[in-house]
Amino acid sequence: MTDLGSRESRTAPPDAAGTAADWVVYFSATPWHGGAHRQHALARQLATGYRVLFVDPPGLRVRTGTTVRRVEPAVWHAVAPTPAPFGRHLPAANAVNRRVAVAALRRWLRHDPAGVRLVWLDEDLAAPCADRLDADAVVYDATDLDWTFTRRWNRRHLRRSLDRAVAAADLVLASSSALPTRMPTGRHAPVVLPNACDPEHFAPQGPTVPRPVASSRPLIGYCGAVDTRAFDADLVATVARAHPDWTFLLIGPSTPAGRAPLAELANVLLTGPIPYADLPATLRTCDVTVIPYRIGGLVDYVHPKKCYEYLALGKPVVATPLPALTTLTEVVRLAAGPDAFAAAIAAALTEATVPDQVARRRAAATANSWTARGEHLHRLLAGLAR
Repeated sequence: MTDLGSRESRTAPPDAAGTAADWVVYFSATPWHGGAHRQHALARQLATGYRVLFVDPPGLRVRTGTTVRRVEPAVWHAVAPTPAPFGRHLPAANAVNRRVAVAALRRWLRHDPAGVRLVWLDEDLAAPCADRLDADAVVYDATDLDWTFTRRWNRRHLRRSLDRAVAAADLVLASSSALPTRMPTGRHAPVVLPNACDPEHFAPQGPTVPRPVASSRPLIGYCGAVDTRAFDADLVATVARAHPDWTFLLIGPSTPAGRAPLAELANVLLTGPIPYADLPATLRTCDVTVIPYRIGGLVDYVHPKKCYEYLALGKPVVATPLPALTTLTEVVRLAAGPDAFAAAIAAALTEATVPDQVARRRAAATANSWTARGEHLHRLLAGLAR
């Protein structure tokens, strides 16, 4: 890891024209090492035309010093100081953390002749950084409604941050078609840039893990958090009880409240988190994949990228009727309620390996790759005035 003053850490790759590319300073809500999320995928797409300085969110504890490390040919990972804890809850602490972070990043960038083309925000609380780096433009990427992740007493702080981020942006992106109507009005209407997948990582052919049940027993797969915020454990439990011959394989972290309705169910298996690299091998063993999310609450605006990952594997997908998935009904079965959800799974099992159906799912995933999203993104950025 290189420190703040390292000249090596400032060395930039040449762009196609042989000159140093401009910078995108990317203030993320998810740490670089936090996994394979939308933030990481879009940062890599930006890195095809810019140099990206990917900045982790402030930590929960006080941290001194700044570290910057080159992690990919055109991506640098930065961890800035956190002088004040509890910035997520205290506006004054957040303001201090962001001011100190920007000052440290400005010092790191000061000897580079290339300018900062974009300040990218996907964390509402990073809005104070928008006007402090003398960038040509500000992009705000709405990946979630962050205020729905917190307790009621903290929602005012986070909603104000959302208002500020939208107001500062020259381009507002939304990860779901259901998000814009839930966002504040800014200078520019949001442009929907949906989530996507890496079709090659989730190719139908590849290694598999040992199947946890007999090959004659249907295996229904889910990857993601098993919690009470989005995951509908009551729906899964009801379907599992009605179909003891099916096994549900739930891949990902879980909370005690999230898994409580599933207790005592022998045909529900929870694996816990597994590395992203190993996820395709586990999902390849499943016959049908599901997205059993709650509908009508604070989070039904989501556009789960797992849908495209399932499709890339050629697997049938059964989901609750999330608004963002209504355009995918040719390749995804939408069903609300335990009876309809179970009937959709039963129908999907009958066509799980039908070649033309597998090909249609795979084609849908390929059309919704991160590469395709990157091409769309670069067209949008080309329209921003310099």
